[in-house]
Amino acid sequence: MRIATWNIGEDERNDGGKLTLDSYNYIINMIQNENIDIVCLQEAIIKSDFLPSIASYIKENTNLKYIVEYELSDSHINIGSKMGVVICSKFEIDNYKLFKLDNPNFIYSVDEETTYYSHDKGFIIANIKGYNIITGHCLPFHVFKKNPLDYLNIFRKVDEEFINSYNSNNNIILCGDFNYDNVNKLFPKIMANCNDLIDCPTRKDKQLDHFVISNKLKCTYKNVSANIFDHKYGIFDIK
Repeated sequence: MRIATWNIGEDERNDGGKLTLDSYNYIINMIQNENIDIVCLQEAIIKSDFLPSIASYIKENTNLKYIVEYELSDSHINIGSKMGVVICSKFEIDNYKLFKLDNPNFIYSVDEETTYYSHDKGFIIANIKGYNIITGHCLPFHVFKKNPLDYLNIFRKVDEEFINSYNSNNNIILCGDFNYDNVNKLFPKIMANCNDLIDCPTRKDKQLDHFVISNKLKCTYKNVSANIFDHKYGIFDIK
Protein backbone atom coordinates (compact mmCIF):
# COMPACT_ATOMS: atom_id res chain seq x y z
CA MET A 1 0.00 0.00 0.00
CA ARG A 2 1.41 3.38 -1.00
CA ILE A 3 0.84 6.19 1.50
CA ALA A 4 1.78 9.87 1.25
CA THR A 5 2.01 12.57 3.91
CA TRP A 6 2.10 16.26 2.99
CA ASN A 7 1.70 19.70 4.55
CA ILE A 8 0.13 21.77 1.76
CA GLY A 9 -0.33 25.04 3.64
CA GLU A 10 1.69 27.30 1.32
CA ASP A 11 2.19 27.22 -2.44
CA GLU A 12 5.56 28.95 -2.76
CA ARG A 13 4.90 29.96 -6.37
CA ASN A 14 2.12 32.33 -5.33
CA ASP A 15 2.04 35.69 -3.57
CA GLY A 16 1.85 35.11 0.17
CA GLY A 17 1.81 31.35 -0.37
CA LYS A 18 -1.87 31.30 -1.26
CA LEU A 19 -3.41 28.19 -2.77
CA THR A 20 -5.29 28.14 -6.07
CA LEU A 21 -6.97 25.49 -8.20
CA ASP A 22 -3.60 25.10 -9.89
CA SER A 23 -2.19 24.14 -6.48
CA TYR A 24 -4.95 21.56 -6.15
CA ASN A 25 -4.28 20.15 -9.61
CA TYR A 26 -0.61 19.74 -8.70
CA ILE A 27 -1.75 17.48 -5.85
CA ILE A 28 -4.11 15.58 -8.16
CA ASN A 29 -1.27 14.95 -10.62
CA MET A 30 1.00 13.73 -7.83
CA ILE A 31 -1.65 11.29 -6.59
CA GLN A 32 -2.22 9.93 -10.08
CA ASN A 33 1.39 9.87 -11.29
CA GLU A 34 2.69 8.25 -8.10
CA ASN A 35 -0.23 5.79 -7.77
CA ILE A 36 -1.00 6.91 -4.22
CA ASP A 37 -3.48 4.72 -2.32
CA ILE A 38 -3.84 6.96 0.76
CA VAL A 39 -2.84 10.60 1.15
CA CYS A 40 -2.65 12.36 4.52
CA LEU A 41 -2.70 16.16 4.34
CA GLN A 42 -2.01 18.89 6.89
CA GLU A 43 -3.03 22.56 6.65
CA ALA A 44 -5.61 21.36 4.16
CA ILE A 45 -8.48 23.64 3.23
CA ILE A 46 -11.77 22.26 4.57
CA LYS A 47 -14.02 25.24 3.81
CA SER A 48 -13.36 28.38 1.81
CA ASP A 49 -15.00 31.36 0.19
CA PHE A 50 -12.74 30.81 -2.84
CA LEU A 51 -11.85 27.12 -3.15
CA PRO A 52 -13.57 23.76 -2.75
CA SER A 53 -12.58 21.41 0.02
CA ILE A 54 -9.33 19.73 -1.07
CA ALA A 55 -10.69 16.36 0.12
CA SER A 56 -13.80 16.74 -2.03
CA TYR A 57 -11.67 17.86 -4.97
CA ILE A 58 -9.45 14.79 -4.62
CA LYS A 59 -12.53 12.56 -4.35
CA GLU A 60 -13.97 14.02 -7.55
CA ASN A 61 -10.76 13.84 -9.57
CA THR A 62 -8.96 10.66 -8.46
CA ASN A 63 -9.77 7.13 -7.37
CA LEU A 64 -9.42 8.12 -3.70
CA LYS A 65 -13.16 8.06 -3.02
CA TYR A 66 -13.16 7.75 0.77
CA ILE A 67 -12.38 10.86 2.79
CA VAL A 68 -12.22 12.19 6.34
CA GLU A 69 -11.83 15.89 7.14
CA TYR A 70 -11.09 17.50 10.50
CA GLU A 71 -11.60 21.27 10.58
CA LEU A 72 -9.35 22.90 13.17
CA SER A 73 -8.73 26.62 12.57
CA ASP A 74 -8.77 29.63 10.30
CA SER A 75 -6.12 29.65 7.61
CA HIS A 76 -3.46 32.33 8.14
CA ILE A 77 -2.47 32.05 4.45
CA ASN A 78 -5.80 31.67 2.63
CA ILE A 79 -7.92 34.28 4.36
CA GLY A 80 -11.60 33.32 4.36
CA SER A 81 -10.75 29.61 4.62
CA LYS A 82 -10.86 26.98 7.34
CA MET A 83 -8.07 24.43 7.46
CA GLY A 84 -7.30 21.15 9.19
CA VAL A 85 -6.15 17.61 8.52
CA VAL A 86 -7.45 15.20 5.89
CA ILE A 87 -7.26 11.56 4.87
CA CYS A 88 -8.21 10.55 1.33
CA SER A 89 -8.18 6.81 0.64
CA LYS A 90 -8.64 4.38 -2.24
CA PHE A 91 -9.89 1.89 0.34
CA GLU A 92 -12.92 2.14 2.59
CA ILE A 93 -12.28 3.86 5.91
CA ASP A 94 -13.65 1.30 8.34
CA ASN A 95 -13.84 3.65 11.33
CA TYR A 96 -12.20 6.80 12.62
CA LYS A 97 -12.19 9.32 15.42
CA LEU A 98 -10.93 12.87 15.83
CA PHE A 99 -8.59 14.01 18.59
CA LYS A 100 -7.87 17.68 19.38
CA LEU A 101 -4.70 18.69 21.22
CA ASP A 102 -4.86 21.02 24.18
CA ASN A 103 -4.26 24.59 23.03
CA PRO A 104 -1.93 26.64 25.31
CA ASN A 105 -3.39 29.81 23.73
CA PHE A 106 -0.12 31.50 22.92
CA ILE A 107 -0.08 35.11 21.72
CA TYR A 108 2.68 36.51 19.55
CA SER A 109 2.63 40.16 18.48
CA VAL A 110 4.65 41.05 15.41
CA ASP A 111 3.85 44.75 15.64
CA GLU A 112 1.01 47.00 16.76
CA GLU A 113 -1.21 45.79 13.94
CA THR A 114 -0.31 42.09 13.68
CA THR A 115 -0.92 39.52 16.40
CA TYR A 116 -0.86 35.73 16.01
CA TYR A 117 -2.79 33.34 18.24
CA SER A 118 -2.02 29.65 18.52
CA HIS A 119 -4.36 27.57 16.37
CA ASP A 120 -6.13 24.43 17.42
CA LYS A 121 -4.27 21.33 16.22
CA GLY A 122 -5.26 17.69 16.15
CA PHE A 123 -5.25 14.21 14.64
CA ILE A 124 -7.43 11.80 12.71
CA ILE A 125 -7.18 8.24 14.01
CA ALA A 126 -8.50 5.83 11.36
CA ASN A 127 -8.61 2.15 10.49
CA ILE A 128 -8.10 1.41 6.82
CA LYS A 129 -7.69 -2.09 5.40
CA GLY A 130 -6.27 -3.40 8.67
CA TYR A 131 -3.84 -0.52 9.11
CA ASN A 132 -4.21 1.91 12.01
CA ILE A 133 -3.40 5.26 10.44
CA ILE A 134 -2.92 8.30 12.65
CA THR A 135 -2.25 11.63 10.98
CA GLY A 136 -2.20 15.17 12.19
CA HIS A 137 -0.54 18.46 12.94
CA CYS A 138 1.12 19.81 16.09
CA LEU A 139 1.51 23.41 17.17
CA PRO A 140 4.58 25.33 15.87
CA PHE A 141 5.97 26.23 19.28
CA HIS A 142 9.00 27.89 17.66
CA VAL A 143 6.78 30.55 16.10
CA PHE A 144 5.79 31.64 19.60
CA LYS A 145 9.39 31.31 20.84
CA LYS A 146 8.45 28.38 23.08
CA ASN A 147 10.11 25.00 23.59
CA PRO A 148 7.68 22.10 23.00
CA LEU A 149 9.56 20.04 25.59
CA ASP A 150 8.25 22.48 28.22
CA TYR A 151 4.72 21.39 27.25
CA LEU A 152 5.13 17.63 27.23
CA ASN A 153 1.82 17.24 29.10
CA ILE A 154 0.10 18.09 25.80
CA PHE A 155 1.99 15.39 23.92
CA ARG A 156 1.59 12.83 26.70
CA LYS A 157 -2.19 13.01 26.30
CA VAL A 158 -1.78 12.36 22.58
CA ASP A 159 0.62 9.49 23.21
CA GLU A 160 -1.86 7.89 25.63
CA GLU A 161 -4.69 8.35 23.14
CA PHE A 162 -2.67 6.59 20.42
CA ILE A 163 -1.84 3.68 22.72
CA ASN A 164 -5.40 3.41 24.02
CA SER A 165 -6.78 3.49 20.48
CA TYR A 166 -4.54 0.77 19.07
CA ASN A 167 -2.44 -1.82 20.81
CA SER A 168 1.24 -1.10 20.13
CA ASN A 169 1.59 -4.47 18.38
CA ASN A 170 -0.91 -3.48 15.71
CA ASN A 171 -0.14 -2.11 12.23
CA ILE A 172 0.39 1.50 13.28
CA ILE A 173 1.27 4.30 10.86
CA LEU A 174 1.72 7.75 12.45
CA CYS A 175 2.44 10.64 10.12
CA GLY A 176 2.14 14.37 9.76
CA ASP A 177 3.71 17.71 10.58
CA PHE A 178 4.74 17.56 14.25
CA ASN A 179 6.72 20.83 14.15
CA TYR A 180 9.63 19.23 16.03
CA ASP A 181 12.53 17.09 14.91
CA ASN A 182 12.67 14.39 17.60
CA VAL A 183 9.42 12.43 17.59
CA ASN A 184 10.80 10.06 20.24
CA LYS A 185 10.67 12.85 22.81
CA LEU A 186 7.11 13.79 21.89
CA PHE A 187 5.54 10.34 21.76
CA PRO A 188 7.80 7.93 23.71
CA LYS A 189 5.18 5.26 24.31
CA ILE A 190 4.21 4.76 20.70
CA MET A 191 7.83 5.13 19.56
CA ALA A 192 8.89 2.26 21.84
CA ASN A 193 7.62 -0.11 19.15
CA CYS A 194 7.95 2.09 16.07
CA ASN A 195 10.50 3.72 13.75
CA ASP A 196 10.53 7.05 11.94
CA LEU A 197 11.21 6.59 8.22
CA ILE A 198 12.05 10.26 7.55
CA ASP A 199 15.59 11.28 8.40
CA CYS A 200 16.12 14.52 6.50
CA PRO A 201 15.00 18.18 6.63
CA THR A 202 11.42 18.58 5.43
CA ARG A 203 11.00 22.35 5.68
CA LYS A 204 14.01 24.58 5.08
CA ASP A 205 16.79 23.13 7.26
CA LYS A 206 14.63 21.33 9.83
CA GLN A 207 12.79 18.03 9.99
CA LEU A 208 9.25 18.88 11.04
CA ASP A 209 7.41 16.08 9.27
CA HIS A 210 7.46 12.41 10.23
CA PHE A 211 6.32 9.03 8.96
CA VAL A 212 6.38 6.45 11.73
CA ILE A 213 5.55 2.75 11.37
CA SER A 214 5.35 -0.09 13.88
CA ASN A 215 8.27 -2.51 13.92
CA LYS A 216 6.23 -5.34 12.43
CA LEU A 217 5.66 -3.37 9.22
CA LYS A 218 8.13 -3.11 6.35
CA CYS A 219 8.84 -0.21 4.02
CA THR A 220 9.84 -1.30 0.51
CA TYR A 221 10.09 2.18 -1.05
CA LYS A 222 10.33 5.76 0.17
CA ASN A 223 10.71 9.14 -1.46
CA VAL A 224 10.91 12.46 0.40
CA SER A 225 10.94 15.29 -2.13
CA ALA A 226 10.76 19.05 -2.54
CA ASN A 227 7.77 20.41 -4.47
CA ILE A 228 5.75 23.59 -4.93
CA PHE A 229 4.69 23.66 -1.27
CA ASP A 230 6.81 24.80 1.68
CA HIS A 231 7.08 21.26 3.07
CA LYS A 232 8.49 18.21 1.35
CA TYR A 233 6.11 15.34 0.74
CA GLY A 234 6.84 11.76 1.76
CA ILE A 235 5.73 8.69 -0.20
CA PHE A 236 6.09 5.21 1.30
CA ASP A 237 5.24 1.66 0.24
CA ILE A 238 4.23 -0.28 3.34
CA LYS A 239 3.46 -3.95 3.82
